[in-house]
Amino acid sequence: MAAMDRMIKKGFIAYAKKHYPGEAERIVQRADELFPVLYAKAPDIGGKENLMSYNLDLLILSASFYEASDHRIDGEAIDEIAREIFGKYRFLRGIVNVNRKWQMKLFRGMIYKRYVPYAKLVEEKVARGEWNNTWRIAINPRNTDEGVCFELTGCPLADYARANGYENLLPHMCAADHLMPELVHAKLIRTHTCALGSPTCDYWYVGDESETAKRYANVKMV
Repeated sequence: MAAMDRMIKKGFIAYAKKHYPGEAERIVQRADELFPVLYAKAPDIGGKENLMSYNLDLLILSASFYEASDHRIDGEAIDEIAREIFGKYRFLRGIVNVNRKWQMKLFRGMIYKRYVPYAKLVEEKVARGEWNNTWRIAINPRNTDEGVCFELTGCPLADYARANGYENLLPHMCAADHLMPELVHAKLIRTHTCALGSPTCDYWYVGDESETAKRYANVKMV
């Protein structure tokens, strides 16, 4: 289990102990039993070779606790767990501020360094009929010099959720994407997602004090 998965699992365990103290041990044990069963239903998207595969693991982990708790540890639980986890890193706001051009440049470089090679690898895998409907990435489809911009096509999370009855968890998984950029004074502008029926998910990170952020202030983000 990857570091992110372990962190999220600890969050689910803490949530169970907090909200269902008398049942927490049973819920956790049942979730552990369910995880490999639910994982066996997942499409092959490359495992550890796919740097984004942990997202599908997290959905399946969420589904395991959802089922183990008789659907009580649901989307609202995901929201609470995500807020608590990202809340531990609020100190970063005093260190990193991408409204400063040089820090946004570093942020952009970090993201693109990660995703440009991945985008190439995915195209090679998809051309060979591998990795199923994994996320394909278009870098900077807006052709903008502002912030960080990319678009994802395809979503194994949406595929899995729809095939197995977990559509209600999807919007909450997506909502967590807005918490990370807040830690560095960024705003995620995203107007459509695969979870809501679009063929793509758009991502555009801009400084939260920018004119662009202000322009989108009243636009619903998903």
